Amino acid sequence: MLLDKTTVLVVLAVLSFAKLVIFYVDSYRRTRTDVARWWCASVAGFCVASVSYAIGDLQNVAWLVATGAGVMAVASGCMWIGTRCLRGRPAVIWPLPVVGLVTTFFSLFGRSVGEAAIGQFVWLTAMGLGIAGAAVELRIRHTATWREIRSFAVVSTLAAGYYLLRAVGVVLLGPTDPLFLAVFGTGVSFLVAIVLLVSATWVMTELNNTQRTAVLREQATLDGLTGLLNRTRFLERAESLLRRSRDSNTVVSVVMSDLDRFKAINDEFGHLTGDAVLQAFGDACRLTVRSSDLVGRYGGEEFIMLLPSSNAAEAVRVADRINVVLAGTGPLRGTGRVATASFGIADTSAGTTSLTELIGRADRALYAAKAQGRNRSMIVDDQVA
Repeated sequence: MLLDKTTVLVVLAVLSFAKLVIFYVDSYRRTRTDVARWWCASVAGFCVASVSYAIGDLQNVAWLVATGAGVMAVASGCMWIGTRCLRGRPAVIWPLPVVGLVTTFFSLFGRSVGEAAIGQFVWLTAMGLGIAGAAVELRIRHTATWREIRSFAVVSTLAAGYYLLRAVGVVLLGPTDPLFLAVFGTGVSFLVAIVLLVSATWVMTELNNTQRTAVLREQATLDGLTGLLNRTRFLERAESLLRRSRDSNTVVSVVMSDLDRFKAINDEFGHLTGDAVLQAFGDACRLTVRSSDLVGRYGGEEFIMLLPSSNAAEAVRVADRINVVLAGTGPLRGTGRVATASFGIADTSAGTTSLTELIGRADRALYAAKAQGRNRSMIVDDQVA
């Protein structure tokens, strides 16, 4: 017995609308992420497409059916973009209007020449590729566990395969063939869309909320102005790295740094200029240090670094490169001054293994560097770098 396609379309429209309202209220309004935005667009597309297709099919209005096919192809593309955003990839928007217009045109053209199979082939291929793209993006998203994405990855893969096979079937068998109608009829096709929509909405809600939680957690570990680690998170990670260095018997250096005459810059030119100096220093650190190094804002204009597998002499070279990069940014806007920093350095070669002691020794070297004229690096025990 063939499924009544009108009934299935009505169910898809009602379900899409309900899912759209739930997802908008539960996820999008709370998170405002790109993932939620594109998923709302996808669900809304399925809703509009099913209504357009149902009315067009009942009233025999070819352009409504063609529009429904085009919108559903675009909705599948929005699904792909939404999963792409989960990996932090930029949204690629230009294919959407192209796919929508091409699908609508061929659907309308096929009906006008009495060859509906032409439009169905283009429509189903577009849908299949969009859904397949979503499945691929989910599978290569390394930040999501297989448990989180398993249901949607499986369903989207099967749905993509089904729609692509249906596109082949409509060419080989024709849209009126009994076998084609039994396996790939319109009612069955939209039933597959319902299963896909239910599975995908649940998974995307979970992933969107997980992503938002991860963003909030990251914000809680970073300094909001410089983007470097905040003091608490730096000390936690530094203790862990220091323990590993003790176990492997490798040298670690701690570098304390302070922006020269920062208070005078703040007082004379204002806090916006002071903030620009802090941000420039953070950028200089990111451009200079290795991925294995730790850099954090210790407080005010003071910063701290922990450099694994680096002795004091190597740390001096890192500090000097930071000052070179900082100077390369040019004079501060409206001041004519170039920002500089002073550095104090201590390593574990002398047997110091306590993070507190290392920080204290590096801090003493920092004060010595500032006392000797600033814009320089000094190793503890007054050994000038």
